[in-house]
Amino acid sequence: MDVESIGRLALVTDVIRCFELTTLLPSLRACEQLAGDNGLLDVAVLGQFKSGKSSLLNAILGEPVFPVGSIPVTAVITRATAGASRIVRVRHDDGTAEEVAADRIAEFVTEAGNPENRRKVAVVDVFTPTLSDSPGVRLVDTPGLGSVFRHNTETTRSWMPNVAVALVAVSSERPLSDEDRRLIAEARETAPRVVVVLTKVDLLSDSELTAVTAFLERGLREHFGGGVAVLPFSCRVGTDRHLRGLREAVLLPVCQGVAEERRAAIAFKLTALTRACCGYLAVGLEAAQRAHADRQRLRAAVLDESVNAAVIRDELRLVEQGVRAKIRPGFEAVLLPRAPQVERQLTAALASELKSWRGNLAEQTGRYEAWMAERLTAELKPMSDGVVPCADDLLRQAEQRFRRVIEAFRDRLNRNVKEAMGVAISPASWEARQPGVAVIPVAVSRTFMTNWDLLWWMLPMGLVGGLFRRHVIGRVSWEVTKNLTRLIADWVEAVDRAVADLRHQASEWVDTELATLERLLGQRGGETEELREALRRLQDVSSH
Repeated sequence: MDVESIGRLALVTDVIRCFELTTLLPSLRACEQLAGDNGLLDVAVLGQFKSGKSSLLNAILGEPVFPVGSIPVTAVITRATAGASRIVRVRHDDGTAEEVAADRIAEFVTEAGNPENRRKVAVVDVFTPTLSDSPGVRLVDTPGLGSVFRHNTETTRSWMPNVAVALVAVSSERPLSDEDRRLIAEARETAPRVVVVLTKVDLLSDSELTAVTAFLERGLREHFGGGVAVLPFSCRVGTDRHLRGLREAVLLPVCQGVAEERRAAIAFKLTALTRACCGYLAVGLEAAQRAHADRQRLRAAVLDESVNAAVIRDELRLVEQGVRAKIRPGFEAVLLPRAPQVERQLTAALASELKSWRGNLAEQTGRYEAWMAERLTAELKPMSDGVVPCADDLLRQAEQRFRRVIEAFRDRLNRNVKEAMGVAISPASWEARQPGVAVIPVAVSRTFMTNWDLLWWMLPMGLVGGLFRRHVIGRVSWEVTKNLTRLIADWVEAVDRAVADLRHQASEWVDTELATLERLLGQRGGETEELREALRRLQDVSSH
């Protein structure tokens, strides 16, 4: 980093800490990390879950470094950089690190191997000779946005300020959704180079690919005014051709100019951070220059009822209630229609099994319970796995609706400041930490509550055998409904907790933003010169 950027970063750091601009700390940490991270430039692949991010990175590397699967897999930030040999280094939340065998990476970065991030993994670094021609570049695989498998304390959105070059994977199955547009907008706020990679193009015919690409480019121009390139990609058909286009358009220029790319990324982030600091200081200076009564009126104008914390919390609770009202019906709509098929399969299988069973009533009852538990678990487990998209969609809806409340709050706050003081502020975006929702395990309840092992001698099978068989076959429907209902309730409870977690995060963000402005609006005349000097210095470095 050049001397000018070092001085600018030091100044911004001093201002943020001196005036307690808490909401800007994540962006500050990202600048500090980029400035001192051994010259490495993070080229991150971002996108919705199952958009093909890991497959894209594996194709770039030419080896299966990043785990892939039929359900959302990546659970923590995983990075690959050049190394003399293949090494996997796992860094934990407490700062400790360990090297593990390359074939064990899935144990730490996937939901299956590390459910709910129980291993407390912060990040996994892979060093590989396949990147020897790309020194200084680090490829980053991020957990898919919208996935319920995001348990790392440093999730994709909280990690977003670290992005230096962004490859946004957009699936050809759902090109440029609202979430895609928002992600691209966030990437453009933090990275000077953003490229959209249209993945899974093997699903399209040539004419369809032309139409989808045109649609995507038109949408990007409408929303962002150009400046975002679109590159097609498939890891199944024409991969070499697509990789060549990606390397020529992005990777080669980045690798050949790593130092310049880093300078551009640092400058880009520092400019945005400086602008945000200036906005906050202008608010504090305006307040400090006014008399006490005038300052109170100013505070009332800025922090009016439209941005009242209690009002925003009520709005967030209404959103939470609206989403929660959809949770149970959503799971029931997915799972309950499967019940008749499961009942038929179990009934037929049980009728066949009963013919070969021998023993007294207690023995056959125990065998029935064990059989039913095993078969129900086998039937319900894939069903539980299969409702991940439903849970994901509900959480995505919750985050989007909470985010709309936050953005409306920011807009009103900015409007109030502009109207009351004639200055503009640029609050940092809300960085939602996705709460973890693991696949719910199936726990089949007991079939009978009666202790038949104590009563079997009173009921010989010769007398009650037929009745017993008809009875247990008749119970299949009830057992399926009971345990399926229980599974639904477990999923509902888990997603309920996750939605409540998101609402709590949004409320905390609002409180932090209001507390920052409260402090600035409370500045008194004695702080005027300090604020004016800090603002002048920031404006000076911005003009150079």
